[in-house]
Amino acid sequence: MFPVFAEVPAYPLVFVVFWGAAAFFALVTARHIRVLAAGHAPGPNPLAKIPTRTLGLIRYAFLQVRMFKDPRAGVMHFGIFWGFILLTIGTADIVTGGIIQTILSAPFDGLIWMAISAMQNVVAVIVLVFIGWAFERRLISKPARLTYNRDALSILLLIGGVVATELFAQVFEFARYGDKPGAFIAAAIANPLRSLDSGFLEAAFAVLWWARIAIVAAFLCFLPFSKHYHVAMAFPNIYYRKLAPRGELPAMDLEAEDATFGVRTLADLGWKDMLDGFTCTECGRCQQACPAWNTGKPLNPKHFIMGIREMSVEAEHGLPLIPNSAIVRETYGLDDTIQAAALAKPIVDNAIPFDAVWDCVTCGACVEACPVLIEHVDKIIGLRRNLVLEDSRFPAELNGAFRNMEGVGNPWGQPPASRLDWTKGLPFEVPIVADVAAAGKLEALDVLYWVGCAAAFDERNRKVARAFATCLDAAGLNFAVLGQEESCTGDPARRMGNDYVYQMLASGNVETLNRYRMGEKTIVTACPHCFNSIGNEYGQLGGTFRVVHHSAFLKELLAAGRLRVIDDETSPRRSVTLHDSCYMARYNNVVAEPRDVLGAVPGLDLIEMEKTGKNTFCCGAGGGRMWMEETRGTRINASRTDQALSTGAGTVATECPFCMTMMKDGLEAAENNAAGEVRAVDIAELLAESLAPRELAGRQLSVLQ
Repeated sequence: MFPVFAEVPAYPLVFVVFWGAAAFFALVTARHIRVLAAGHAPGPNPLAKIPTRTLGLIRYAFLQVRMFKDPRAGVMHFGIFWGFILLTIGTADIVTGGIIQTILSAPFDGLIWMAISAMQNVVAVIVLVFIGWAFERRLISKPARLTYNRDALSILLLIGGVVATELFAQVFEFARYGDKPGAFIAAAIANPLRSLDSGFLEAAFAVLWWARIAIVAAFLCFLPFSKHYHVAMAFPNIYYRKLAPRGELPAMDLEAEDATFGVRTLADLGWKDMLDGFTCTECGRCQQACPAWNTGKPLNPKHFIMGIREMSVEAEHGLPLIPNSAIVRETYGLDDTIQAAALAKPIVDNAIPFDAVWDCVTCGACVEACPVLIEHVDKIIGLRRNLVLEDSRFPAELNGAFRNMEGVGNPWGQPPASRLDWTKGLPFEVPIVADVAAAGKLEALDVLYWVGCAAAFDERNRKVARAFATCLDAAGLNFAVLGQEESCTGDPARRMGNDYVYQMLASGNVETLNRYRMGEKTIVTACPHCFNSIGNEYGQLGGTFRVVHHSAFLKELLAAGRLRVIDDETSPRRSVTLHDSCYMARYNNVVAEPRDVLGAVPGLDLIEMEKTGKNTFCCGAGGGRMWMEETRGTRINASRTDQALSTGAGTVATECPFCMTMMKDGLEAAENNAAGEVRAVDIAELLAESLAPRELAGRQLSVLQ
């Protein structure tokens, strides 16, 4: 009946063994899905943006581009993954009665199947080598980020067992029954075995062949309970990844009658959030990248996601593999629905400690590092929203920041009347949009400079505002500021979980910007947090604006020849290292622009830090941490300062007012910078001080004239 497998004793049993295991796998997966479906929050639309999602699936799941951020692990994982996939052709042929081999052996006198057999022989050897490498990593070299448990070793044994039994079953088959075309490695190994007793060869072949099927079946049954469930779950998780800008947090409707504020329990999550838990590979890349974990804080993004998975599995307890029908439930009173109590367990203090929720700087390093595109930050902000808006359970020092933002529109608590104090002493006028509008000159306005609270109220950052305004004036641009009509964008409030204050501030800003028709203009800001909020989040509140970070804008002005620098080859050379802002590099992919600006400044030699670009290390001020005390572990800004000082550069260039404050404080506190020789300087300051004198004399005409 199955001539391809005529030598296999009791071959038809393979259908019972394999397809029984496959059915068990499907039933356990369906039980997991029942829990995922219990989440109340909306998930991604399954039918939206199919081409984009498909391309992402190819890039992240099949090509595994993120795995290669660690080249050694990337090569190893790629080899095992693709080797296992390619060897599955043989398994699929076995469990379908040899239909694949029959079809592929027909054309070209069997050349296609011969090539597949040869490929599988080569791949089997490669996979076994990489499995050995994987054991070396887990048992000998032991990278700190990996989770060490029997689960991982069991999976490696199962994969290695499948491949080894497949190869050596073929070896003993060839030794007893003769070679088959293509499988040249098995044939070579079989040569010295041909003289052995035929009964022994037949028995060895049968044992190894059925051992392979038994291991495959065991693998299918074990997989849904293992961290290696990501072998299956990574594909839908990557396909349904977040496509909105990474810096855009989920919207909240505070007016909805059935509104729930944030995330407290599993039921408050969406199905994709819980799917993240089942997709986690426990590779620890998020842990390794997290600045909070690296400086001794209790936050561990890996443990957080694993905790969500464990809570999801706990919620399955008592659920039968096969759900009862409505008739059975009604007749026998059997309730096989998920118990409400199982979904009502709070995530905080179960999946993640309370303190860890507030240690997050929302830098996104965990998300950037994850090879299967798990979203950690959005979940943590969801937890903060619930703690703030429903439980009023948050660090006491946030009270002041919340009151200040709600009362006077800035977390510093300064009066709006002082928003223009930074302009004092400038040799040119800084127009106010309201005056420009009153004069009927809005059409002539080139740029709205969004100053931001830090540049308006913090004395060190006021210097940055003056430097940037100097560059705008030198370029001959008609620019203006909102002055007292500008308010905090709400970024700190939203990242601290207070979406009520955020929406109050953001709605006011959207109304102001729309009133002056700023949707038709370019908004430029030196603050990445303002940039992210205005550009990525204000759309949720009806505000669509073109916002440009000052690094990109300065690059445009330099490229257009509107800014020229002093070209003095006799100037002493200076070394500078650039601290990339998380909300620029990681969240908004602005990496090259600040380097281009620095490259235009004469005499500067850029020395990169070890953690740079999208892999930058946070300054420690994001996520509202600017207004919280850092009492656990090492200060994050101190750790980043050490990284900057280790380059030997004489200047630390910044592109963010929060980063400026944290790096300045870190440099002042660093023991190896006691003399203050190394200082923090914004890229706009470095450019402004190098402008040619005739540029500094630039346009003195006000847009009001």
